[in-house]
Amino acid sequence: MKKNKKNNSSKKTLLGGAAKSLRKLGKGNALGKLSTTQKVVGGAALVALGLGYLSTRRKASAADTTADATAAEQNLAALDANA
Repeated sequence: MKKNKKNNSSKKTLLGGAAKSLRKLGKGNALGKLSTTQKVVGGAALVALGLGYLSTRRKASAADTTADATAAEQNLAALDANA
């Protein structure tokens, strides 16, 4: 017997692959045993963790940008002094 191949075009995008993974996870035993409230609280916790991670990345990026701007201003000041 041959299995019918499904269209894998949804796997080509990040969200398409994630959606399929979430569907598989929902069919599993672990997530199926949780109540709706537990699923909502878990999802909110994941969102909060993701936002916290993004904010720390943004702060680090902003600090790097500030240091670069200060260095650029010092270089311009040195060029003006030499001219």
